[in-house]
This record gives sequence, C-alpha cells and structure tokens, in this order.
Amino acid sequence: MAYKIIKGVLILTLFLSISACHSMKFKIADGQVGNVVKDRKSFFLFGIVPTENVDLALYCPNGTIAVAESTSFLDGFLGFVTLGIYTPRSSTYYCAARVN
Repeated sequence: MAYKIIKGVLILTLFLSISACHSMKFKIADGQVGNVVKDRKSFFLFGIVPTENVDLALYCPNGTIAVAESTSFLDGFLGFVTLGIYTPRSSTYYCAARVN
C-alpha cells in the first residue's frame, strides 16, 4: 500500500515539474512596437550558465521596447530529460517601430 502511494506521489511530482512553465517581461522603453523577434537560447546547469550574450541592436536596430523570457513546456521537458544540465529558454524581443 505504501509503495503505491509513494509511486503516485513520484508520478505526480514528475508531471508537475515538467509542466512548470514561467514567463517574465521587461519593459525597457515606451513607444510603438514594430518587429517582434522570437529566439531560443541555451543555458546549462539549471539555467545558471548562459552560452552567449545577446546584442539587442542586432535584432532591433531602431531600439527595443521590451524583452520577454519564458520557459515553454518543451523547454522544461528538455531540462527535465537532461537532469538540468541543458536548460533552454525562449526569448521574445519587441523592437521599436521605425520613425519616419
């Protein structure tokens, strides 16, 4: 009986940890949003160690309005499968519209 309870708790914990998604958005400036760029970045060791620095001027030459970071279901699943060694994160860059 105790084995079934422990097994059930472990399975529930597994599904809850896989489905744990989050998102955050940083507003940098006011203005009209023009282009929206989506990207995925690689991180290691539970997201502590990034693999690259991002130069937003390459994505948004007219300036950046906001940056959003999120962990999708797929990102969380890949982190779970690799035991947190590889943890990707999805990024969205909201570029300023070109002013005429």
